[in-house]
Amino acid sequence: MAFVLAFSLSLLLLLCFLRVAGPWGFVDRPNARSAHQTPTPVGAGICFGLSVTVALLVPNGFAGDSALWLLVLQGCGLGVALVGLIDDRFALPAWLRLFVYLIVATIAGLTLLGTAHVLLLGLAILALGWNINLVNFMDGLDGFVVTQSLSVSLGLAVISLFFPEAYGVTHLTLVLVSALLPFLWLNWPPARIFMGDSGAVFLGFYLGWLGLYATTQDSRLGAAWLILMMPFLVDATYTLLTRLVRGQSPAEAHSEHTYQRLMRATGSVLAINAGLLVLQLSWQIPMALWAAFGAYSPIFAVIFSTIPSLVLVAYGRRYS
Repeated sequence: MAFVLAFSLSLLLLLCFLRVAGPWGFVDRPNARSAHQTPTPVGAGICFGLSVTVALLVPNGFAGDSALWLLVLQGCGLGVALVGLIDDRFALPAWLRLFVYLIVATIAGLTLLGTAHVLLLGLAILALGWNINLVNFMDGLDGFVVTQSLSVSLGLAVISLFFPEAYGVTHLTLVLVSALLPFLWLNWPPARIFMGDSGAVFLGFYLGWLGLYATTQDSRLGAAWLILMMPFLVDATYTLLTRLVRGQSPAEAHSEHTYQRLMRATGSVLAINAGLLVLQLSWQIPMALWAAFGAYSPIFAVIFSTIPSLVLVAYGRRYS
C-alpha cells in the first residue's frame, strides 16, 4: 500500500507542479554553466519528498520502537525539502542553508544513535551533513541524480532482503524508489522538469539517513551503502578538497566536477547516465555484494570500490 501511494501521489503532484511552476516563478533559466538550453520548471523535488513523507505514514511491519525516528525522518526530510524549495525560488544565503542542514543532521543523528558514543555521533552528523550537500553538488545533469538514487536504493533493497532484521531498510528504500519513478520519467533527458535544491537536499538527507540506519542494523549493510554511493562520494569530495587547496570557495558556483568534465568530453547527457548505470551494475553492486556476503572484511570491498571512480577523476582532469 505504501509503495502504491508513494508512486501515485508523486505522479499526481508532479503533473500538478508542471502546470503551476511557471506562474509561481519556479523556473530555471539557462546560464553559461547550464546543460539545458530552455527555461525548465525547477523545485519538483518537493513532490516526491512529500510523497515519501505521506507514504511512510502507512502502517508497516517495523514501527514499534522505531515510531519516533520515523517521525524524525519524515519531519527532517520534509523540512530540508521545504528549505530547498524556498532556495529554488528566492536563492537563500549559503551559510543559512548550511546551518539548517547541520541542525537537521544533528537532530537525526541524536534520534538514531543517542549520546552513548559522542565521537561516533559527531562523525555521523558530519557525514549526514556532507551527504546532503554532496548530492546537491552533483545535481547538474538531466536524470543524473535520480539515476544514482535509484541505483543506491534498489541495490541496498535487494541486499537487505537477506538480512531479516533489516526489514526497515528494505521498506524505506522501496518507498523512495516508488516515489522517484514518476520523476525519472519527467527528468530523463531531455528533462521536462528539474528536482532543484528541494529534491537534491531531500535525497541527500534521505540516502544519508538510510546509510546510518543500515549501519545500525548490520555493519555489512553500511559498507554496502557506502560502496553504492562511492561514485558521488569520490567526485564531490575530490572536487571540494581541490578547490579548498586552491583557496576557492566551496559555495561558489563552478563546473569542475568529474561528471561535468566528462560531459564536456562526450557532449552527451545520455552517455554520462549510461556510464553511471554501467559502473553501478558492473562494479559497485558486485563490490557491495562482496561486502555484504564475502568471507573477508568489508573494508577490502570498500577500498576496491573506489578504483573506477578514482580512474574517472584522473581521466576527467584532462577536460578543464
